[in-house]
Amino acid sequence: MTGRGQRAEGDGAGRRLPATRGRARMTTRKNVVLISFDDAVSYWHYRSVFGVPLQTPNLDRICAEATVFDAAYCQAPICGPSRASFMSGKAPPQTGIYDNTVDVFDRVAPEDIWTRRLRDAGWFCSSGGKVHHGYTPLKRRHHGRIYSDRQKRFDADTSLPPEADLVKFGGHRGGKATADPAHDASYYDHQVADSAIEFLTTYDGDAPFYREVGFYSPHGPHYTPARFKEMYDEAAFVPPADWDAGWPEDLFIRERVPPRDLLEEGRAKWWRKSVRNYFSAMTHGDYHLGRVWEALMASPHADNTLVLIVADHGFHLGDRNRFSKFTLFDQVGRVPFILWDPARRQGQRVSDPVALLDLGPTVLDHLGLSPIEGSPGRSLRPLCDGARAPERAVPTFSNDGIAVRHGRYRLIRYADGSTQFFDLETDFWQQRDLGQGHPDYAATLAALERTAHEHGAA
Repeated sequence: MTGRGQRAEGDGAGRRLPATRGRARMTTRKNVVLISFDDAVSYWHYRSVFGVPLQTPNLDRICAEATVFDAAYCQAPICGPSRASFMSGKAPPQTGIYDNTVDVFDRVAPEDIWTRRLRDAGWFCSSGGKVHHGYTPLKRRHHGRIYSDRQKRFDADTSLPPEADLVKFGGHRGGKATADPAHDASYYDHQVADSAIEFLTTYDGDAPFYREVGFYSPHGPHYTPARFKEMYDEAAFVPPADWDAGWPEDLFIRERVPPRDLLEEGRAKWWRKSVRNYFSAMTHGDYHLGRVWEALMASPHADNTLVLIVADHGFHLGDRNRFSKFTLFDQVGRVPFILWDPARRQGQRVSDPVALLDLGPTVLDHLGLSPIEGSPGRSLRPLCDGARAPERAVPTFSNDGIAVRHGRYRLIRYADGSTQFFDLETDFWQQRDLGQGHPDYAATLAALERTAHEHGAA
């Protein structure tokens, strides 16, 4: 099935990919499927924090036999810079990209995207949805220098067909939903999943493949088929009791990313609707992930394909009186990072802090390819094999400053020089600034400064 405007799969020359006829030409070189979510929190920390279980059955079953990096951090708290970083293997200070106004290919050559290394080494590289920034395909002159097949177009959720019977559930960005299942195929994620399923079902080339599956969910406006919103009882959502204590506000970030009175009298209902919208969007994305997963498991490629699942950054879901991204707090910095290896189908969690920037080096290491020159990213393969990570400060950069996760601590230093210092093991929501007098502050600040230099920051 193809959605409105979706182009058929091909090999870049307009030809259809050959059918498998129930088999695949196996190679000792593994295939790779990269799945990305958009604005997805490290969902396991939100399993029941609002009194309503977040339903992600497909992520759960994959994680049961995968390596889950429990403390993975993006290198930028906004889509474009983060994706430019993890797809180039370079940190924001190296690319010079800190906001969505700069296109990655104004600063990074297509040949310097790490997936191009796979193509040069003989992999068939196939796009499919939002992995680089933007819901439309890359410009043809860039696409052709990275991928082996042709461009594919999918319809953004903001362009649902005018004949769709939309129901408004309220909350953040309106909470629109389609009532008729006949319109399910209008959603971006449905079309992306259809395209990936077709590829996995039909690919029978001699070369190993790299396939992208870039989902829209749970990015706003959180539109879904109505049944996904109806899975959640709006009235049952409750803010964590910890939130009653409030949050320390730095004056610099308060001006840059102002808080809102989300939970004041008369606003609590809006917050509940908003979290319901986000949860339903996460579950909608998980549903389509499950469709792709089933297709992979039923294909001849199941025993020879690495699967990596990531998100570009997290999101504030009412904490700090914000329903947004953009900040340097843990809720935006921490992301899902999951690696499923058919040779190691045993679930494990890695608590050592790692970087989203490690994605490219990790894939290249698993495939036996050379590392990215000049990348501060590290291969996580040793951690998959049970090793502990060396002590490391993992950074997140923005126009507002830099934050690092170092051991149990998160230190934020803003552009005006002010800082906030938190113990994440005892203070998940970062409500108690430990201050510069804490005995571990100086060592953490030194780690931040060293890490900033290593990642190209002045």
